[in-house]
Amino acid sequence: MRTNLNVALQAGALLAFAALRFTAPGWFLIILIVTLVGPALLTVPTVLSLTVLRRRVLGPAVTAPFVACAGFLLAGGLLMPDFGDTADSVRAPLTVLLESAGLPAGPTEPLYVLGSLALAGWSVSLVWLGVALALDARRTHRVPGPPHPAWVRPVS
Repeated sequence: MRTNLNVALQAGALLAFAALRFTAPGWFLIILIVTLVGPALLTVPTVLSLTVLRRRVLGPAVTAPFVACAGFLLAGGLLMPDFGDTADSVRAPLTVLLESAGLPAGPTEPLYVLGSLALAGWSVSLVWLGVALALDARRTHRVPGPPHPAWVRPVS
């Protein structure tokens, strides 16, 4: 995967997550906005995608965790219900989008499980991404060889 495409994927997933969370606002969104840890943690894949930008192309071992992070973040943003002060304020962005399209939304209980699995998958893929980047940096780190003869001053 090209690194500029990866940056666009990570930034797009983060913006889509934010947009999805704003479709069903509740206490989860307020807590996410007020705390510093939540937004900082969500930006880690985007920041890491910027740090590998100079490589031009990512190998499959690094591309897979980046794609997993983006996919799980979108799934978690779409499926995780938010909670409010009343019983009818428990809504997931998926149910809000289905209701706005005129389709029946169904119960939100299965969405808790799916949303929790998606957020757990995002957490695991974030750790996977860190390990993949560390291993890739070790693999691509080469011992410098002797300098080119044209770069060395003749000793006289």
